[in-house]
Amino acid sequence: MGDWAEQLLDKARAAMPPVEGDVTAPGLRAPVEVVRDRWGVPHVYAQNDHDLFFAQGFVQASERLFQMELAYRLGSGRLSELFGEFTVSLDRFVRTVGWNRAAARQRSAWDERSREIQAAFHAGTRAWIDAMPARPVEYEVIDLQPWLPESPDAPEIAAPQVFLAWSLSGNWDTELLRAEVADQLGWDAVLDLFPDLPSEPGPVLAGRDAGPGGRRTALDLLREAPDLPRGQGSNNWVVAGSRSVTGKPLLANDPHLNVAMPSVWFEIHLTAPGIDVSGVALPFAPGVIIGHNARIAWGFTNVGGDTQDLYLERLSDDGTAARYESAWEPLTTYREDISVRGRGEPEVVVARETRHGPILDAYLVGVPDPTVVEGGIRDTYALRFAGLEHGIQPSVVDALNRAADFESFRRAVRDWDSPGQNMVYADVDGAIGYQSTGLHPIRRRGDGTVPVPGWTSEFEWDGWVPFDELPWSLDPEQGYLATANNKPHDEAYPFLLGRDFLPPFRARRIVQLLTARDTHDIDSFAAMHTDTTSLPAAEIVPLLLETEPETERQKRAMALLAGWDHDLSADSAAAAIYQVWSGRIAEAVLKPRLGDRLFEHYYARREWTNAFQYQVLPNLLRYPTAAWFGGDGAAARDLVLRDALDAALDELAERMGDDPAGWSWGRIHRVKFASQLAFVPGLAAVFTGGECPVGGDEQTVMQSMFEPGGGTYDAAIVPSWRQIVDLSDFDRSVGTHTVGQSGNPASPHYRDLFALWSSGRYHPLPFSRAAVEEAAESTLTLRPS
Repeated sequence: MGDWAEQLLDKARAAMPPVEGDVTAPGLRAPVEVVRDRWGVPHVYAQNDHDLFFAQGFVQASERLFQMELAYRLGSGRLSELFGEFTVSLDRFVRTVGWNRAAARQRSAWDERSREIQAAFHAGTRAWIDAMPARPVEYEVIDLQPWLPESPDAPEIAAPQVFLAWSLSGNWDTELLRAEVADQLGWDAVLDLFPDLPSEPGPVLAGRDAGPGGRRTALDLLREAPDLPRGQGSNNWVVAGSRSVTGKPLLANDPHLNVAMPSVWFEIHLTAPGIDVSGVALPFAPGVIIGHNARIAWGFTNVGGDTQDLYLERLSDDGTAARYESAWEPLTTYREDISVRGRGEPEVVVARETRHGPILDAYLVGVPDPTVVEGGIRDTYALRFAGLEHGIQPSVVDALNRAADFESFRRAVRDWDSPGQNMVYADVDGAIGYQSTGLHPIRRRGDGTVPVPGWTSEFEWDGWVPFDELPWSLDPEQGYLATANNKPHDEAYPFLLGRDFLPPFRARRIVQLLTARDTHDIDSFAAMHTDTTSLPAAEIVPLLLETEPETERQKRAMALLAGWDHDLSADSAAAAIYQVWSGRIAEAVLKPRLGDRLFEHYYARREWTNAFQYQVLPNLLRYPTAAWFGGDGAAARDLVLRDALDAALDELAERMGDDPAGWSWGRIHRVKFASQLAFVPGLAAVFTGGECPVGGDEQTVMQSMFEPGGGTYDAAIVPSWRQIVDLSDFDRSVGTHTVGQSGNPASPHYRDLFALWSSGRYHPLPFSRAAVEEAAESTLTLRPS
């Protein structure tokens, strides 16, 4: 470690928050006790609600202040005030879409309870800034002072939540891709590259397919127009007492989010009269998002419903108005001044909006390092997105944290507007349940899969699917419930929630494992969390093996695949061959027809899913056509497959040596938790939380999605928090997030959880006061001035 790194660690030590003794915190009404356990988790005991949320803000800011600031800045398009030219394109995108404007609207509409909670939380964060012994070490690197919104009423307060809603709602980009593919290759190619997903029977409530106005109708109407276009998942499950060794429910959850350092989540336990709740919070927000209280437990997966629509707009010659029916409607314009560090003048963005929403001129590609493709949208598309109109107020989280039974749980999440979540539920009385949440539009026409005309009222939204009509379930006969971003209803469901859900393989595998034994315990649930068996591989590999090998090394590689059990374990050579060969097939099949730009957008750096491998490739292999293989039939297909296999074997030999006996999936498929500051020369050791081989991929229960064309197989999406809640005794529950509680590199809790997470282990989640005191590492008392 170099001199600069050592100096920074000294400064980090100086910035460590106090964890013992008494600290005066102006704004408190009564003393608050903060007991930290041996994993750095604070258990906060307050005498009233105000002090509880004040203390939560104080504690979270003391551990994650820089992370909090980045969240506020990212969501409001103000990163360039810190990072200069490096983030101007991202800030331009945010201001064009209007996350900052949406945050201001949503914040102004909060109810009084939300304002009270946020005011207390915000006062706690400000109290920490006033009390901190030194600025966090990240500010030493970038040579700036900490900043947080000055007022709890500031629009930036709601900006991180708007960003989260956006990041979990990607349908508009899929619409754009369909339009691009249709324009370049025709509608038959769209049908090949975007096949419909099947419904899964049984896990939740059944439904019926959506009504009139399909994709062809919308696309045909665009073709008739004079100005024709030229051309990120989770698992949760619960079993009833009949399927549990304790006779009470067991509930598991592992939300899948970007690899991040520090962790996306902050573990916390909040106790005051009327509330006793434990789990994980978002560092910038009050309350517990996922966890349990003394009566109920819950977990989330993203619904992935279609809450975004692109509207192709007809603008006037001077670009100041949009046609709607028989009139020209003036655009709403906003001048957005982006302050850029190192510049004397701001970057100016003139954002334009039609009645449907902001007009877009760029899109994002990539998951681990999102890149703005400026000018990538050549036509005039406006976006309507539920998440720009509605969010989640703090009062909704608070009501969830206090719910005591399924009825009050459903009542609490009725206003969980965006992003919609699949919520599984269990309680101490033995009930298990499921509730889908979120605002899902009712379309007059169309199914939301392609852009629609904005100059007619035919494709408008007529309100939202009623909450009581969303899929839900209570105490199903089979004794379990499971979701994994799959389609949550069958074809009888009377409303359209979307057509771009993730493939059902993780959900199918979870159900396989749930029904493979009569009863479950914490150990069996833990094994499920780290399961790397690939159902797509079991379908794809036999099709690949139909190819006749021509060389000895092809025969050896295919023999490894023939004897493989389709487990994408980190030590598997066959798994490495399967993944790299699949990638080379995609390149050979797609790139000649899509071209470099569309290939990157559709496949190489597509956000959230490698849909080609799991949904498209099996069909292309079964029914080879000249459109994709240069000739019809198996012979043309096999020629492409053999060439792709040779390219894959060349790549594997270059990366791991010539002998396949030394190959393994984990040698090239790794996960690295590192802050952006770890890439500053000399600082990697300071700002890296851990690195290890990892098994699985996007469609295994153990999620580890990678960018298939990003130049690396490193995991970009992973389980960000694993919890197993035992409703027979909450003190027996276990969990862990990825790296550690603290954002301070000098803290013993900066990376201490990584050893648990990377090996599929957990730490206990003490809940009762006796269990907390037994696990206590330190006690801090916050006192009013």
